[in-house]
Amino acid sequence: MSYSVGQVAGFAGVTVRTLHHYDDIGLLVPGERSHAGHRRYSDADLDRLQQILFYRELGFPLDEVAALLDDPAADPRAHLRRQHDLLTARIEKLERMAAAVEHAMEAHSMGINLTPEEKFEVFGDFDPDQYEEEVRERWGNTDAYRQSKEKTASYTK
Repeated sequence: MSYSVGQVAGFAGVTVRTLHHYDDIGLLVPGERSHAGHRRYSDADLDRLQQILFYRELGFPLDEVAALLDDPAADPRAHLRRQHDLLTARIEKLERMAAAVEHAMEAHSMGINLTPEEKFEVFGDFDPDQYEEEVRERWGNTDAYRQSKEKTASYTK
């Protein structure tokens, strides 16, 4: 079975122009053409489009998507696992951010001022200790380094 460009655009929630662009750049070349030259998409083409749209939703640029999907060693199931892992990580991050917003709303309604650490801890797990060895190699013999170590030794979270 094959599908017209309009049908595929409707299924996928993209424009016909997008599908034409993907064809023009070689990202999604339809498997068939009608006698009149119209694009016709197979189920395999729809599978590839799904992969493209998953990667696009994850923020991958089109050239990277093409490189990933055109890799002859690529396994379609591996793409799905990678996309699932990336989406799961994004969901977990968004859930943490939503909880932080709820916490901020609650604190605000109760008239509680959050500390700067509490306000921003959701945005990352920056660990300055991961750079400690490099810092020590570069500046370990300087007075500024020793003063900094003395000052930061008393810091809490």
